[in-house]
Amino acid sequence: MPLSAQLHKLLCVCHIVSYFDYQKKVCQLLCLYNLRYNEDTQKFGFGHQLFIYFVCFWSLLCLPFYLMFLDGYVIDRGSLFIYLLPCIYYKYLESSMLGTLNEMAKVHRKLHSTLGTMFCVSVKRAYCCSWLISIELVFVIYWQIESLKNDIQRLFVFSCLFGWHLQLLLLVNSYIWLQSIYVVMNQIFTLNQLTNEEHWKRFRTVIKQHGTVQQIQRDISHYFSVYMCSVVVLLTSIFYRAVSEAGFDWDQRRLVLLRLQFWHIRYFGNLVLLIGTLLMVLCDYKSERNKFLKAMWNTQDRLQITWSSISSNRCKQTPDVLDLMILTGNSYRNMICTTVTLWELRIKKDIVLTLETACFMNYFFLLMLTVCLVPIIAIANGFKIDLEHKLLNYAFYEVYSNNSDPLSLTIDNLTMYSYVLSHALE
Repeated sequence: MPLSAQLHKLLCVCHIVSYFDYQKKVCQLLCLYNLRYNEDTQKFGFGHQLFIYFVCFWSLLCLPFYLMFLDGYVIDRGSLFIYLLPCIYYKYLESSMLGTLNEMAKVHRKLHSTLGTMFCVSVKRAYCCSWLISIELVFVIYWQIESLKNDIQRLFVFSCLFGWHLQLLLLVNSYIWLQSIYVVMNQIFTLNQLTNEEHWKRFRTVIKQHGTVQQIQRDISHYFSVYMCSVVVLLTSIFYRAVSEAGFDWDQRRLVLLRLQFWHIRYFGNLVLLIGTLLMVLCDYKSERNKFLKAMWNTQDRLQITWSSISSNRCKQTPDVLDLMILTGNSYRNMICTTVTLWELRIKKDIVLTLETACFMNYFFLLMLTVCLVPIIAIANGFKIDLEHKLLNYAFYEVYSNNSDPLSLTIDNLTMYSYVLSHALE
């Protein structure tokens, strides 16, 4: 979304938008999507790029080969199904997401033209979060691709893995933009050099855009609902898979409570890092939105004086902020909102399931607490933790040809390190 105004403050909203433009250009250079912004119409549209279509076709072509060689995946077996479903769902809603992006551009232009220099406000925290999530994603993708011990595996998994992580980048960037917009709208309550009439006009425009911003946030929670569901599945499965692989080890006469392999720790740590950044951005967004709602209700007296001078004959009743929100198109559910909808699954226009950010954060911290307490309690009750390793020579796949010996691809000398929490049997 290009801006015509000069940059007035360091790391302001203008810098955030420019940074998103750089991300978009990099993604287009890598042929990751075909979304284009038309400066003449000031709208987003689909660009027709043959190379991008070829990459999509290649990703679909890799899927059956992955299914054929599924038994040969030693590490992260079957996780492509978790990565693939959000990608398919996002592709299904791509046209709807296009409409939401156009609404975001429209709100951005409207506030920029209404607030003028007040629009250029510093958002250093949001700018740092946008850089942080990009750096984290680069390292996480590298770690996951590097952990695969075969080039064929890397080739097949990379397309879906990259698409899955790019959805997180778009999700975080969306909330960073929402947070920045609320920071801009909060400027209307902090600057007092405006006259009552100017303040009234700008305040009414900001309140009208508030309803649109709230709807954009709910649409974003809808588009990424399946993605967030896959995140919950990954976080839960990694820990409980380590528990399910435990049991009795009769050869060494011990009870194994937890068998935590290094790749379990790496995946769990990567996801915790990424989701922690997402939750930090969500908390910043919620804080700025609540600050806006609180400041809006605190301007009751000033608006009553201003509105009374504009419309004095209204059945001798003084209008208030509630009347203003209704007249500007804000729904009743957005008048006093204390939660953020993180996940909203819809069928057509009917809401089926919703998940609030507070519920997800409670689940996230409860899982972290379980991961920390289980080893501590076990060790306090006599369990010992040991580092073990074993060598694997795994056949990747096998083909029998006519009048010849079997052909096979093997992964030789693959070392699996794992922490084993066990108790010796008497």
